[in-house]
Amino acid sequence: MGHPYTALHTFHLVVRFQSLKHTADHLHLTESAVSHQIKRLEAQLGYTLFYKSGRQLKTTPEGKRLSSELSASFDHIDQILSEPKNTIHNTITLYCLPSLIEFWLLPRLLKFKEAHPNYELVIKYHSSSPDYLDEHSLRIGSHEKEGPTPYIRSKILSGETIPVCSPIYMNQQHVFSSKDLLETDLLHDHTEEGWRNWFALQGLTLNKPTQLIYEDFHLLKMATIAAQGVALCPEALIQEDLKNGTLIALSTKKSNIGHYYAIEQNKYAHSSINTLAKYLT
Repeated sequence: MGHPYTALHTFHLVVRFQSLKHTADHLHLTESAVSHQIKRLEAQLGYTLFYKSGRQLKTTPEGKRLSSELSASFDHIDQILSEPKNTIHNTITLYCLPSLIEFWLLPRLLKFKEAHPNYELVIKYHSSSPDYLDEHSLRIGSHEKEGPTPYIRSKILSGETIPVCSPIYMNQQHVFSSKDLLETDLLHDHTEEGWRNWFALQGLTLNKPTQLIYEDFHLLKMATIAAQGVALCPEALIQEDLKNGTLIALSTKKSNIGHYYAIEQNKYAHSSINTLAKYLT
């Protein structure tokens, strides 16, 4: 049995709005009618598309895979049907990692705004980005390796890391070798895997229990500058700190090999997104 366009489009909108009610309002249907379409589609597919997490509606892994295949095409169809030809869409939503906003993103946005003062930019943290990007959004994040993606992805910076500390900490601890690092206060970003991998590449084993984990790079960098310990920081993000001596590189040997930062956009992105992307790449 074929899967009806209407049910698939309804599913696409539920993912987009993350709400049965908002989808129903958008389609001028009742919430129960939307729910019935989704249940019928799930029965045809043979797997569940959504689950409840508290009050939030979440997409299952199978639902995310289906959505990634459908979203770009439906966004494109929705845009064609809803916007008259040559309509200018002036609002761009940009989701970005906090670590890239100040030193990398904002200087480029200044140049964009000077050239295109009529565009409205909505800047949000990467963590609030939706499961997929519509035609009026950009996302700037980190990636571990090349892989299949429903989006156009443009690399901007390397995410490979090196061990660094402040001059004060270095003078206190007398860190001169990789083995010396085993005895230092190791600062972690998200998990301890970065340090474990770094030591493994040097033929060493990290057995020390994890003591300090920071939620994001910004907090990690602040703690490192404040002489709290040694951190693995993306070399591309600390060039100015290395240059002015705020941070000192303790080794040229890297971790997070192959990691990189990239801009992602919908394959059918609006012309405004393509214009902004040129200023960012």
